[in-house]
Amino acid sequence: MTNDAFLSAFGTEQACISALFNARWPAGFRCPGCGDARYYETTTRRLPLYECASCRMQTSLIVGTVMEGSRTPLTRWFYAIYLLSGDHGISALRLCELIQVTYKTAWLMAHKIRSAMSEADASVRLTGDVRIDRCYYGDPTFDDALQPLLIGASFNEAAEPAMIKIKQPDPDHIYENKRFITPEGVQAFHEEHSDCSSTLELCRYRKNHPALVLVVKQMNAWLNLTFNGIGAKHLQRYLNEFTYRLNCKSRGGTVFFGDRKLVRELACPYLSTAYCIQADASGAMAVLRKQISLERLAFVPMGCVSP
Repeated sequence: MTNDAFLSAFGTEQACISALFNARWPAGFRCPGCGDARYYETTTRRLPLYECASCRMQTSLIVGTVMEGSRTPLTRWFYAIYLLSGDHGISALRLCELIQVTYKTAWLMAHKIRSAMSEADASVRLTGDVRIDRCYYGDPTFDDALQPLLIGASFNEAAEPAMIKIKQPDPDHIYENKRFITPEGVQAFHEEHSDCSSTLELCRYRKNHPALVLVVKQMNAWLNLTFNGIGAKHLQRYLNEFTYRLNCKSRGGTVFFGDRKLVRELACPYLSTAYCIQADASGAMAVLRKQISLERLAFVPMGCVSP
C-alpha cells in the first residue's frame, strides 16, 4: 500500500473511526458487558461514546487499545502504525516530524506499538527443525560494546528459515570476560522460545548457518542506519520489531489488508490482557488492541506493509 493510497483511505478522522469500529465489531456492536447489540451513540465528544441500551455500560472505540487515554487524533495514530509497519520501520525522531507531534509523544506512540509487536512475537514458538546460533550486535572492534545474542530459526522443507527469533540472554548465562553465551543460556532459549516437540540443532564447533548470518547482518545494518545504534536497555524491543516484520514477510501477511483472523474472547474480562493486532474481513485498517483472556493470551498474526 503506497503512502498516497493510505492517506487517501485514512486521511480523515471519520474514516479512521469507521475503520476502527468495523475492526473492533465486525459483526456489529456488541456490549462488552452483556453482549447486547442495541446501543446509543453520543457524538458530542471528540470520539463517539457507545452506551448499551440494556445494561447502560459505556464504552469507546479506543478503550483497551494502545490508543487508550491518548488525546492524539486517530489519523496520526493510524499513520504511525503504518510507518512503523513498513519495510524499514522508522525512528521516533523521524516519526515526530511526519505526524507533527512532539518527540516525547512520538516516542511513546512508537513504544506502545513496539510493545504490541513484542508481545505478539512472544506468543509464537519455533517449531519443527530448529537451529540456534550465537551472534552479536555492536562494533566488533570494541569487545565491551558487543551485545551477545542468540538467534533461533525454524527451517521449512526447503531448508529456508520459516520463523526467526533474536533474543538477549540472561546476564547470568554470559561469560563476562569473553562476552560468550554459556550452553545453559542456549538451553534456556530453546525451552522458552521453541516448541517441546521441535528438533534442536546447536552450533558448537562449526560456523553459523549462512541464512542466519545474513539475517544478523541485516539486523545490525537496520539498527545502525535507522536509529544510529541502540543501547542494551531497549535493544530487545527493537529486535522483536525486526524479527516480527521479518516473519510476517515470510508468511506473506499484511498489517492493513488481509483476511481477518478469529480471536477467541472468553467470558471473564480484566483477568489478563495482551495486545493483539486485527484486520477486518473486508481488508480494513488493522488496529492494535488489547485482547482480554481468562486462561491464556491470544494474538492475531500481523505482517508488514509494502511501501
